[in-house]
Amino acid sequence: MRTKRICDGVDLRILENTKFKTNTLSLFFHIPLKRETVTMAALLPSVLKRGTQKYPKLSDMARHLADLYSASCSAGVRMKGDGEVLYVTMEYIADTYIGENLTVQVLDFLREFVFSPKVENGGFLPEYVESEKENLRESILGLINDKKEYADSKCREAMFGADGYGMFEAGYVEDLDGITPEKLYGFYQELLQTAKVDVFLGGTVTDQVEDQVISVLDEVLSPRCATYPKTEPALSKRQEPQMVVEEMQASQSKISMGLCCGVNPTEREYYALMLGSCIFGGSPFSKLFNNVREKLSLAYYAAARTDRLKSVMMISSGIQTENFQAAYDEIMVQLGKMQRGEIEDAELMAAKKYLENGLRSMEDSLRAKEDYYLSQAILGQEQSLEELLSCLTRVTKEEIVAVMEKVTLDTVYFLKGSGGEEEA
Repeated sequence: MRTKRICDGVDLRILENTKFKTNTLSLFFHIPLKRETVTMAALLPSVLKRGTQKYPKLSDMARHLADLYSASCSAGVRMKGDGEVLYVTMEYIADTYIGENLTVQVLDFLREFVFSPKVENGGFLPEYVESEKENLRESILGLINDKKEYADSKCREAMFGADGYGMFEAGYVEDLDGITPEKLYGFYQELLQTAKVDVFLGGTVTDQVEDQVISVLDEVLSPRCATYPKTEPALSKRQEPQMVVEEMQASQSKISMGLCCGVNPTEREYYALMLGSCIFGGSPFSKLFNNVREKLSLAYYAAARTDRLKSVMMISSGIQTENFQAAYDEIMVQLGKMQRGEIEDAELMAAKKYLENGLRSMEDSLRAKEDYYLSQAILGQEQSLEELLSCLTRVTKEEIVAVMEKVTLDTVYFLKGSGGEEEA
């Protein structure tokens, strides 16, 4: 990744790779996760996608994108630790492969999409806002249909409260009625003027393409005193883990366990945590998979994943209700084995190879590389995938044990099924 400062608070990140025939151009606006803005941030991308001043309808935008050799434009929000990013991404054929300057046309559309949304009387178009509020309402309420994601989100909320990492990034139904077209537009204008901005340009990047992007960015984005939202690594403050039980009519039960790791994401110990998480529950050969699911048949699935920015490990498992205690006990048995160093050399080698394959596969996706380097930017570093892989290969079993000893169970969320409907 090459980085160029456009102005204060605005950086251009260039991911050049000529093997791709398409380019990506993305804008990321960084804001803290706050209750008073999270629902507006979730609503905003769908309202922006409804129309602009020049292309007032979805169909108008679709036709124009089709004229740009079927370029695509997407927008949304994404959690990043205790912050979130509102993103707009264009994907289009690189100029080199069509013999014309498509980049400048894509830049024109991106500028229109981001900076000239359809507004009237100081607010977004009321019918667009009301329609998308209903869609978001259904989406938030629909979370319950994905029992695994629902349990994980409720576990995070129990751990951290309705703030920062504990919030549901899609927002809250009870906040929708208070969002007016004027209030939403005001929030958007403030975001455009004050948020920390990263612009990613990926693919076949010639000097001409780079210069065109910089020229447009310099016109539309003004300097701002902005930094990335700060995320503190999670440390449990509880004397004992808390247990939260919710009963629901469902044929399966779900266990979501939140563990605080307390690991600095830029220090060497993070790489040991990454490997430890893989051996414990992050791979098809993990201790959780082999023992909780395969050997003892206590779960339909059992897996663990770690959030680098927040230093949180989440364990998810789908079970029959009567197997709760046995599944929970076995999960803790396997965690104990990790903390005591009961790790086979073959497990360590397999985990290193598994993570290596995953990292190398990211080289085949501009979107995956973009997300990786976005997190790197938030962390204040520019570590390449090869450098990360090199750090992983040097991790020892002793380092894994030392970091896994720091992992502390904070919350157990048990979504207790009482029989009935099928669920995800």
